[in-house]
Amino acid sequence: MKKMKKFFAMFLALAMVLGMSVTTLAEGTAKITISNVPEGATIKWEKIAEAEPTTPLGWKLVEGIELSNDITIEELADVAGGNTNAESGTINTNAKVAKAIEEIELSNELTTGSSEITGVTPGLYVIEVKQTGYTFTRMLAYVAWNEDNTGAVDVTNVQAKGAMDQVNKAITAVTDGEDHTSVTAGDVVPFTVTAKYPYLAQTIENPTFVITDTVAGGTIQGTPVVTIGGTTASGTDVTVAVSDDRSGFTATFAYNIANASKDVVITYDVVVAEGTDPLENKVSSSISSLTGGDPNVTEALVISPKVEAVVEKVNEDGEPLEGAEFTLYVKTPEEKAAYVLTSEGVIVPIAELGDATAQEYVSVVGEPATTTLDRGKATAKFVGLDAGKEYWVAETKAPSGYKLNNAAKKLEGAAVTAGTAVKETIDGKEVMVTRNTKVSDFTVAGGPVVNTTLSALPSTGGIGTTIFTVGGCAIMIIAAGLYFSLRRKTVK
Repeated sequence: MKKMKKFFAMFLALAMVLGMSVTTLAEGTAKITISNVPEGATIKWEKIAEAEPTTPLGWKLVEGIELSNDITIEELADVAGGNTNAESGTINTNAKVAKAIEEIELSNELTTGSSEITGVTPGLYVIEVKQTGYTFTRMLAYVAWNEDNTGAVDVTNVQAKGAMDQVNKAITAVTDGEDHTSVTAGDVVPFTVTAKYPYLAQTIENPTFVITDTVAGGTIQGTPVVTIGGTTASGTDVTVAVSDDRSGFTATFAYNIANASKDVVITYDVVVAEGTDPLENKVSSSISSLTGGDPNVTEALVISPKVEAVVEKVNEDGEPLEGAEFTLYVKTPEEKAAYVLTSEGVIVPIAELGDATAQEYVSVVGEPATTTLDRGKATAKFVGLDAGKEYWVAETKAPSGYKLNNAAKKLEGAAVTAGTAVKETIDGKEVMVTRNTKVSDFTVAGGPVVNTTLSALPSTGGIGTTIFTVGGCAIMIIAAGLYFSLRRKTVK
């Protein structure tokens, strides 16, 4: 009997050691993984609650931890919303919880680049992500017991609650084959505004999130479309108000914490105005400050310039010629074109193409320009053009005394470089500016357009009207002679 008691005692001790080792193993391998962490961010954390089997709740605050707002561990558990909600790291969406954990000192910090807290045990953890240019709020994550109650579950996943302060502005680079780095009057330019829906702690009263867009050198067409997390936003999510002159809009979001960290995309079209001014589009976002006071305002600007073309007119001796009229044409899809550039190099109405071969389909741009003398040169200027389009000019009226040179001349050499977003200080504010820059204007292929003088009417080699002129003169002389002869006889 004594041997049996010793055996059971040894077996019990062995089981206890094994149980302790299993728990230790589980605790050593359990971890919290944190997603939505920007590169270079700092992650701090602190365990604030741990298991306490001797209490009815089964949990207690870790020694030295005090909750703000006079909230107890029982109240914290009550507002947590259940283990599932706590495990996902979302229980701090409750204002009471957010206030309870905002002043806890976080003594643990992960190595930069790491987003895993390893060796965790069951309990509640406060986690905070910090990064310049981002706004994050603290998370409260619940690490549950595993099924055997021998330690923590292997992995607890939480998502960092926050987003960039900076709203991003992007111009759609290519649409239907058109590059909008440069623009011209009448172009319909698609714009896209992207932002992250901010995560604003419930400790903020009346949280605000507003995106404002202003346009110079164009007008907004239609009503901007807003999507949140890939879903078109409804009137209860956001109110979009376009200004009366259609030079801008304001999107005011009805703040909903459930949308935090989701992608916000606003798409709309801008019609480019006449003139030489570039198309400038500025967007700003206004987000409530986490510390109160003025909201965080950030701005971004996109600039798309226009270019010009100068046509020079000379005679055969290279001397400037005023008074020549030129018409500008642009390459156009066949179904929309009114004119055609033939293989012979002239531009004619489509209806007059006849048996000629079409080389390009074109349309007239603006009004004709006439050459005038300026600084020793006779030039016609076309302004507000798109460097990415194909243009031709053709003389439609020659200077007085000169032949019409109707050969179409292609414009070439215009270039606008696409900019990258860089910080600039404008009116004392830091603005992310994408500045597309004009490098060169159009020139006429082949140089100045030459006119030749009109030739004298050619002789055909026949007698033409000469005989009739001589005959007429002879008759007049004879008639005159007879008249004076008869008059003398009458006088006698």
